[in-house]
Amino acid sequence: MALQMKSKRRQLHSIILVGACLLAATFLVTAFVAPQGASPRNPAVGMLAGGEYTGFVPDMQRRQLMNFVVVASAAVPVSVLLGGYLYYFYPVVDGGSGGATPCGDVNGNPVLLDDWVKAHKDNDRELVQGLKGD
Repeated sequence: MALQMKSKRRQLHSIILVGACLLAATFLVTAFVAPQGASPRNPAVGMLAGGEYTGFVPDMQRRQLMNFVVVASAAVPVSVLLGGYLYYFYPVVDGGSGGATPCGDVNGNPVLLDDWVKAHKDNDRELVQGLKGD
C-alpha cells in the first residue's frame, strides 16, 4: 500500500514537472513573437515612399533578451576555439621552480665556486655530479 502511494506521488511530481516545462517553453517561444491585435496602420508590412518601416519593432526588454541569447550562444564556440588556440601556443610545461641546479661532488655535496678555485689549478677537470645525479 505504501509502495502504491510512493508511485502515485512520483507520477504526480513527474506530471507537474512536465507541465511546468511546457509552460516555460510556451513563454520562451512567445518571447520573440509580435503582439497580436489590430494594427493601427496598413496591415501590409513594408516600406512606404518615405522609407519608414511599418513593421514590428521589439521593445527594449526583448532586444536585450535577444542580444543575450546571441552572445551566450556565440560565447561557447568562441571560447573553445580560443582555448585550443592558446593551448597550442602555450602548452602545459612540466618542471620545477625554474631555478639553477647546484653542482655536486661524488657524494652529492654542493660544490661552491670559491672552494673549487682555491683547491684546483687552471684547466683542472675533475668530474662532478650532473643534473640527474650522473
